[in-house]
Amino acid sequence: MSLLLCFSGQIGSGKSSVSTSVAAALGCGRTGFGDYLRSEIARLGGDPNDRKALQDLGQKRVEDDSVAFCRDVLAASGFQPGDDFVVDGVRHVAILEILAKLSEPSKVRLLYLGAAESTRNVRVQSRDDGQDFVRASTHHVEAELQNTLPLRADAVVDADQPFDRVVANCLELVRSWQAGP
Repeated sequence: MSLLLCFSGQIGSGKSSVSTSVAAALGCGRTGFGDYLRSEIARLGGDPNDRKALQDLGQKRVEDDSVAFCRDVLAASGFQPGDDFVVDGVRHVAILEILAKLSEPSKVRLLYLGAAESTRNVRVQSRDDGQDFVRASTHHVEAELQNTLPLRADAVVDADQPFDRVVANCLELVRSWQAGP
């Protein structure tokens, strides 16, 4: 069974780093909604490191045509239905459901990386936009990340653990899903 492995979690939970390591360990492709949005902002002449611009554009794409948004993200990464693939940055249940339809026959599995606010804050402070953590965490695009997506996830991984342990936990889950019921 092929998997479209989706990662979700609040800002600073480790989505990009963990998903990159998991994809490398699995030998499969990877993309992120943030990666796609950064490239779009750069193409339009904006600052791809401006978190507010990323969040605003992402929310606009979700509201305007979420199916086209998902298609664009998958197409830009070279994903083909039936591929094992990793997608980082799922922030809406509706997006997850669209990805499930677009990726058939691949099966979608959602891994939610849960980390305490203090952990996330420390991680974000090392970034160029670290001072923007509070504003960014309360942006409308982040609304489903705290309560809705963890409940919808196929698994919630404790992202307060050391990085290597988080990646190992994710890989254990993926291998159990690949093995089937």
